[in-house]
Amino acid sequence: MPSLVHFLADDARGLWQSLVALAFGGVFFAGLARLAKPRTWVADGRAALPETRVNAVLSVVDQLTVTPAVAVFIAWMGTRLREHGLQLAAPEIWASIGPAPTFLVTVFTGDFIGYWRHRAQHSKWLWPAHAIHHSDTRLTWFSLERMHPIDRLGSALDTVILAALGFPFWAQAGNVFVRHYYGYFIHADVPWTYGRGSWVFNTPVMHRWHHARDVAGSGSNFATVFSVFDRAFGTFHQPGPCDVALGVREDMGRGAMGQYLHPFRAWRAAIRSARATAILPAE
Repeated sequence: MPSLVHFLADDARGLWQSLVALAFGGVFFAGLARLAKPRTWVADGRAALPETRVNAVLSVVDQLTVTPAVAVFIAWMGTRLREHGLQLAAPEIWASIGPAPTFLVTVFTGDFIGYWRHRAQHSKWLWPAHAIHHSDTRLTWFSLERMHPIDRLGSALDTVILAALGFPFWAQAGNVFVRHYYGYFIHADVPWTYGRGSWVFNTPVMHRWHHARDVAGSGSNFATVFSVFDRAFGTFHQPGPCDVALGVREDMGRGAMGQYLHPFRAWRAAIRSARATAILPAE
């Protein structure tokens, strides 16, 4: 019983800390929107409120349940990898090259892994869970919180793979921090392309094209931090400002519960369709 009380207390503290961080994020990105769009930032913010409420519910539930479960999963996997000697690189390698190069290599490798994991999430069978994240039609920094638990578990595999490659724990944590908070930035509703900087880094406009609905570009821009991966593998798309419709065509249901149930409904319908096709007589 005491252990359960301690766990709940830690969970509550974690939620409070996350809410404080999100409050600071809200102030920061409101200021950013005012700077980037002085004439429309208030109206755009009001238009996004209905979807922001859904994102807020998903965020709180995530912080109370999914985040602790994912943290336990990552820690457990890391321990198993160390116990069985399955880490590719020895700790001495990172000590020899120093903390700064180790950190940069970790973030770069983590983004490379995340690029391919994200492409996989756009495949037929993983898309229903990932579609929740894309269902926001008023993309803002807070849209990053619109995640299905299954999708979150898939994203956690980035860190598990980094652990298997032998990157030190502190660098893994740094990778999560950088890619998470840069993820907020590229979801922000600001029309920035970085000019020549987009040859190296992902931009808010790039990621807005990724969230475009049924147009060229929605199957592009999968990396979080570095655009070099999309350029190298033919998925870069930034023709200019993105002013097309965002979101998905699927019916996601109503409210947060509709978001949670959508992938299960979609998978059930797909399985039924596959079975029906399999029993049809050949012509």
